[in-house]
Amino acid sequence: MIIDTYDDWTAARAGISIPTLLGTHGERVAVPCMRTLLVRIDLVVANDYNPNSVPPDKMALLRQSIVDNGWCFPVVTIADDERRQFVVIDGFHRTLIGSGEWLGLGHIPIVVLAHDMTKRLAATVQFNKARGHHQVDLDAEVIRKLVEQGLTDDDIAERLAIDTDTVHRYKQVSGVAALFANTPYSIGWEMVDDD
Repeated sequence: MIIDTYDDWTAARAGISIPTLLGTHGERVAVPCMRTLLVRIDLVVANDYNPNSVPPDKMALLRQSIVDNGWCFPVVTIADDERRQFVVIDGFHRTLIGSGEWLGLGHIPIVVLAHDMTKRLAATVQFNKARGHHQVDLDAEVIRKLVEQGLTDDDIAERLAIDTDTVHRYKQVSGVAALFANTPYSIGWEMVDDD
């Protein structure tokens, strides 16, 4: 399906269902790549929290890979009805390669997830870490945003597949005392009289 305007998306989205697969362990897994859309590239915009970066030589390699192999992986997005654009969860660098500066494509393939902000933030970190690309400072920023969304340290640890000590270290990196506001106080040691 080709999407040239956000109105095209608004008209089409009710008819788009995401197929699922049932695994042998009973988990149902969505397959959004089965509903890839070709969307006008200027409707696809960056998020404000992406915790990875790609050096120029790797961008050139990504460009060459797309030219040689085709566009094999759609950009993962959410539809932002307020902005009337698709916000990237994963694949911003592919979006850049599709732009006028690199390939000058009019449309790029995307999938649209129905994620709220909490799931978007977690998904971005999961995708980046699964590929082995993330930056500590920007991961700390994502954790700060998850805290602001009301998640507990345990929730954050579970969603990002890290332990709660790592969540605390990321909070410290961000340097924001408010991140510890809802953390229960515990005494680290207690005094005893040796008499």
